Amino acid sequence: MCSEVKCILPLFPEFPESLETREELVKYLSIVIFNASAQHAAVNFGQFDWYGWIPNSPSTMRMPPPDQKGKVDMDYIMKSLPDHECASLALGTAWALTQFQENELYLGTYPDMCFTEQPVKEAIKTFRKKLYEVTKEIKTRNVDLPFDYCYLCPDNIPNSVAV
Repeated sequence: MCSEVKCILPLFPEFPESLETREELVKYLSIVIFNASAQHAAVNFGQFDWYGWIPNSPSTMRMPPPDQKGKVDMDYIMKSLPDHECASLALGTAWALTQFQENELYLGTYPDMCFTEQPVKEAIKTFRKKLYEVTKEIKTRNVDLPFDYCYLCPDNIPNSVAV
């Protein structure tokens, strides 16, 4: 095993030192792919929706959270809110981190044609069809919602993390 993998294994005690079967390989590759694409999109791209309202951004608050109910007044709230500079930095950071790249490649998009074997091409075709069906279902559900749900819609999930 390469030394880089041995260095990170203590951080992931459930990750095996070796994979013995094809099923294990599929399982762990699926985890890596999911975390670098869908999981990252779900956690990352909604940050500005949440942190765009400064009171939702605890890292910017200047007072500790109250330890008793009913003891917070407007003065405490105003003293808790960050100054203009801190709030601007928090907003700018959240906004920058939640923007899609100009040349973003979304889930199922492989423009370089790295995969030439017919079984792989068929698997990609099946995968893209399933992504299309999920996208269509999410967009259909969104019609009746006051706010669209988009974070795990396949056409909004980049192939990988691009920061």
